[in-house]
Amino acid sequence: MNDGLWARGSETPEESGDREAWRGYEWVATCPVDVFVERMRAMREGEGPADEGGEQPRPATAVRSLYAFAVLRPVDELIASARHFDYRDAVSVLATAALGRHIKQAAELAIRQWEAERGSGGDGRRLTHGVIHDIACQRTVLDVAVFVRECRRAAAPELVDRTISAFTEPGSGRTNLDKALLYIALRDEKCDEEATEFLRRTLVAIIDNDALPASEIVPREFQDLAGALHHLSPSEPILERWFDEQLDLEDDVHDTRRIIARLIATRTDTPDTLVEHVGRRRTRHDIAEICGQLARPPHTEKCADIRRHVAARERMEDLAEIVRIWYESDALTRTTKELLADIVSRGADWYEGPRTPGELDRLDRALSKVNAPPECRRLLRVAAAVHTDGRSGADLVALLEKIERPRDRNRAAQTIAQRLAAQVLGQGAEPDLFVEYVTGLRAAGRTEAVYLACKELADPADPVRAPAGSGEMIAEIAARLYDTGLDRDGWDLLERCLENEQRVTPQEVAVIVDRLGTANMPQEDRHFLLRATVGRWSDAHRREQAVEQLTRRGFEAEAREVIRSLR
Repeated sequence: MNDGLWARGSETPEESGDREAWRGYEWVATCPVDVFVERMRAMREGEGPADEGGEQPRPATAVRSLYAFAVLRPVDELIASARHFDYRDAVSVLATAALGRHIKQAAELAIRQWEAERGSGGDGRRLTHGVIHDIACQRTVLDVAVFVRECRRAAAPELVDRTISAFTEPGSGRTNLDKALLYIALRDEKCDEEATEFLRRTLVAIIDNDALPASEIVPREFQDLAGALHHLSPSEPILERWFDEQLDLEDDVHDTRRIIARLIATRTDTPDTLVEHVGRRRTRHDIAEICGQLARPPHTEKCADIRRHVAARERMEDLAEIVRIWYESDALTRTTKELLADIVSRGADWYEGPRTPGELDRLDRALSKVNAPPECRRLLRVAAAVHTDGRSGADLVALLEKIERPRDRNRAAQTIAQRLAAQVLGQGAEPDLFVEYVTGLRAAGRTEAVYLACKELADPADPVRAPAGSGEMIAEIAARLYDTGLDRDGWDLLERCLENEQRVTPQEVAVIVDRLGTANMPQEDRHFLLRATVGRWSDAHRREQAVEQLTRRGFEAEAREVIRSLR
C-alpha cells in the first residue's frame, strides 16, 4: 500500500506522452546548458535596438523555457546544471521539477541535490531548502509523507527536519486539517518518530504564534486540530496521550496547558474528547490554569464544558481540592457558584440524578479537610438547597436547614419556591412533592419559607401567564394540605389563587370548588372563601362568568355565595 496509492503523484507531460504541451520547446531537451543560459539571458534582455530589427525582450518565453528545462531534462542533468544558473533560476528549475514529477523522483532529486551541496561545502544548500519548501507547501499531504519516508530511508535527517519545519511554520499556508492528515499519513508510512516530532512542532507552533489572528477565509473546521484528529481516528486518544506525557514534564507544563486551552478554544464539533479528558482526568492545577485561560468571552462556554465534566467526578477529595483552587483563582472565583451547582447536579452525568444529601455532607467535610475558605462551604450549602430536580420534599427541607445564615436561607427558600412552582405547574411534578415540602417546613418552624412557597405557586411575582391546568393542580395541593391537617396553609394557597382574577379563569373556579367538595374543608369555610375572593372581583363580567360556570356544574349554593357578597 505504501508504494501504491500513497506514493502516487502527478505525471509530467513527458511521462504522459503529452508532447503537444512542449511544441516549440524541443530544443530545450538537448541544448547545452551554457548555451541555454545564454539564450535565457537574450530572451529577457532582448537583442539589439528594436528599430534596427533586433529582438524585443520576451520574459514570458524565458519562463516557459525554464519550466520546459525542469520537466524535460533527466534528474542527473538538473543536478549537474544547477551551478550554471543564477540562484533564483536554479531554485525555480529544481522546485518545478520536484513539483511536477512523481513524488519518488522529487525525493530522489532533493536527496541527490542535498548530497551534492553537502559535498561542495559553502552555502549551496539553499537550493535544497527552496525545493523542500515548495514540496512541503505545495505537494499533497500524502506526497509529503512519502517524501519524508524516502528521505528517512536515504539517511537524510536534515531533509526530514526541514520538511517538517516548512510544513509547520505559520507562513506555510497549511491548515490544521492538513497537519492532522500528515500526522496520520506519516504513521502509515512507518515514520512514527517523525510523526511524533511533527505533532510536537505543530502544537508548539500554536502558542509560539499566539498573536496571529485567525483567518477569515479558511473555515474554522480546518483550523480545529483536535477535531480533525478525532475525525480521522475517532477511537484513538492521540492528543490526550501526548498531553498526559507532556504534563508529567515539569519544564513544559505551563506551555502544554496553554496549548490545550488553545486547542479547546478552536474546537468546532462534539463530543469534545479533549474537554472530557481535562475535566475528568487531569489534576486540579491543570484544570485551574486551562479553565482560567478560557474563562472570558468568547470561550466561556468551553470553560463551562470542562467544568461540567469536572463536576461528574466521584471522589469527594478531588472535588474539594478543585473547588478550593477554583475559588482561589482570580480568573475563576466568580464562577465558583456555577461549579458547585454543577457538582450538586452531577454535571455532565446529570442524567444519573443529583448527588444525595449524604454525598454532599461528605463533600462539605472534605472542603474542611483541605482548608478551603469558609465561603466555599457556604456556597455549597446554598447550591445544594436550591437544586430541586430529582429531590423529595423532605430532602429539600433537610438541605435548606443546613444553610446557616438567615439571609442565605431566605433567598434559597425563594429560589426553591420558584423552581417547585415551575415543576408542579408546568413540568408534571406530583402534588405530593409540594405537600411534603410544606409539611417539612412547618415541622421545622420555617413559617417564612411556607409563605414563599404558597405565594409563588398561587400568586407569583413573575407575571407570566399561568400554565393550563394550574387551578386544578392548586386545588389538588390545597385539598391534600387540608387532609394532612395543614388547614391554614391550604386556605392561604386557595385565597391567593382565587384573589388573582387575572390569573385564574372562571372555568377553573368551578374546577377548584369541585375538588374541594371531597376534601376535609368545612362547607362554611368553602363558602366564606368564595365570598372573600371571587365575590370581590372587580371585573363584573368575569365574576358573572364564574357564577355561570358554578351554576352549570351544579354548585348553586356556591354561586349564591358569590352573588351574596355583592349585596
